[in-house]
Amino acid sequence: MSLKQKEEITIWAFKDGKKGHEKQVEALISEFTLFKKVKLYEFNAWETHNSVPDIIIGAGNNTHKHILKAKKEYPLAKTIVLMKPSLRPTQWFDIAIVPDMDRYYLGKPKNVITTKGVLSKYSDLATKPKTGLIIIGGKSRHYHFRKKVVKQQIEWLLNDVFQDYQWKITTSPRSPNLDIPKHSKNAKFFSWKDTDEGWLSEEIKQSEITFLTPESVSVLYEGLSTNTKVYVFHHEHHTADQHGSKRKTKVTRNIDKLKLQGQIGYIDSKRYLLSRSIKSADLIHPQFSEPLNETKRVVEKLFEIL
Repeated sequence: MSLKQKEEITIWAFKDGKKGHEKQVEALISEFTLFKKVKLYEFNAWETHNSVPDIIIGAGNNTHKHILKAKKEYPLAKTIVLMKPSLRPTQWFDIAIVPDMDRYYLGKPKNVITTKGVLSKYSDLATKPKTGLIIIGGKSRHYHFRKKVVKQQIEWLLNDVFQDYQWKITTSPRSPNLDIPKHSKNAKFFSWKDTDEGWLSEEIKQSEITFLTPESVSVLYEGLSTNTKVYVFHHEHHTADQHGSKRKTKVTRNIDKLKLQGQIGYIDSKRYLLSRSIKSADLIHPQFSEPLNETKRVVEKLFEIL
């Protein structure tokens, strides 16, 4: 019996403790519940259980061995991995849901469903006018994180460009200690440690505009799946060699593509030579306003093929 024919499906979800990965899994399962009754069991590792899974899901390489063990025990279950596996062949799983920034150089396997970015819950909720959200990430292998430059960009937004907006500024577990930017009483600050689990998602849905640091892939696509207008701060690339060539990664390439396509806005700033101070800044606005709806498209596709 296909999944489409079943009134109720049992899902096993393996978690690796990484928030970005787990939010993708949650988005997919949430969409399943709009089509079918779902019994959900979550695991951190393989263990015997008295339920029989129809679907076994995981995101991140640390979940893959547990998914494959469960598949060996329940061969009729369908295995679904989110993102391209890097330590095991994609063909070992029934379905791989892979963002378009991940490349297959020897040809895409037939079991791959390609998505625009990573999966995220989508929302058509109307945003609140004159509200802004700033999400500060941290160091990554994709971009330099210069605290002074980020602070100057935030102050420029608060005091010059959007001074009539009410702002909320929050951090992430990767954020360094930052001095509070100067502002005209139009901003409130929230440490990630002091917010509830669903706080950030709700703020993204409600904010008219959202600014974030460009290495924050999961949050970026969460924003693009709502009606908020998404912008990224200017971050400099790491250099790839002694000549100063920009180091390209799948994340930096994807950000460049989204900028060119007009799906995200961005700050284009220039620094003084040999200085961390900003010389000039321009704001480029996004051109698209239709939220991504990839999770729904993927689940509809899964019901067609499983």
